[in-house]
Amino acid sequence: MGRKLTLRFEGIEKTGGTVRLALYGSRSDFMQEEKAVLYNFKADSQGTVEGEIEDLPAGSYAFAVFLDENNNKKLDKNLVGVPTEPYGFSKTPPSKWRLPTWEEVRVELGNNDQTLLVKLKRWALL
Repeated sequence: MGRKLTLRFEGIEKTGGTVRLALYGSRSDFMQEEKAVLYNFKADSQGTVEGEIEDLPAGSYAFAVFLDENNNKKLDKNLVGVPTEPYGFSKTPPSKWRLPTWEEVRVELGNNDQTLLVKLKRWALL
């Protein structure tokens, strides 16, 4: 039987919108949205939003997540492709200048329930 993964999303600046998460179960599927399992969590409160994913088997996972502030079901970007909505990954990647690799953001889910803290941030030069 799978375990429960509780996710605490921090950095929610305002109430409203939807935290959208794409979960990947392998290196070969990572960042291919059509191969992701998608989850949505309502951002009903400012500050921290909590969500749960039930029945995950033990193993390696990675996810990309963003706060869809205007509920248009996509990560909004500016003219040069920089995200304008807060986003994050299963782990904080070492560089914001490129997409992270599977190895940089992979997390291991063991045989027990687990809680992860996920910080959503707006992209900024500094």
